[in-house]
Amino acid sequence: MLLPGAAALYSADLGGCTALADRAPDEIMSRFCMALQHAGATVVRRVSHSFPETGLTCVLILSESHAVLHTWPESGTVNIDIFSCSTRLKSLEAIDDLRRSFGAQHVTVQETPRADGRRPPPDGRD
Repeated sequence: MLLPGAAALYSADLGGCTALADRAPDEIMSRFCMALQHAGATVVRRVSHSFPETGLTCVLILSESHAVLHTWPESGTVNIDIFSCSTRLKSLEAIDDLRRSFGAQHVTVQETPRADGRRPPPDGRD
């Protein structure tokens, strides 16, 4: 677990996403934005790129840092990375919201402490 207020990167792999193939790229981006906003993020800018018949990449620039989502509809896979320097952003809530939205059958999440530029990295390395 991280120290309160520590910067963190959350990387999530969502598998068996039964609802992913039925979602248009604009709807996926909208759901991604809404999940982050409901979790406390402030979206500053959003950009996405569709790869015809193979998926979508969405990037959100946040006041708190950034979030990225990649989809592979052919395999029902979604990868999400959320980096935040703010305790206000509840990244795990956003991931759970997206799990429900895409109908994910299984989810793995990695939590990685990160330096935030204001203090040394959590493990004390310089």
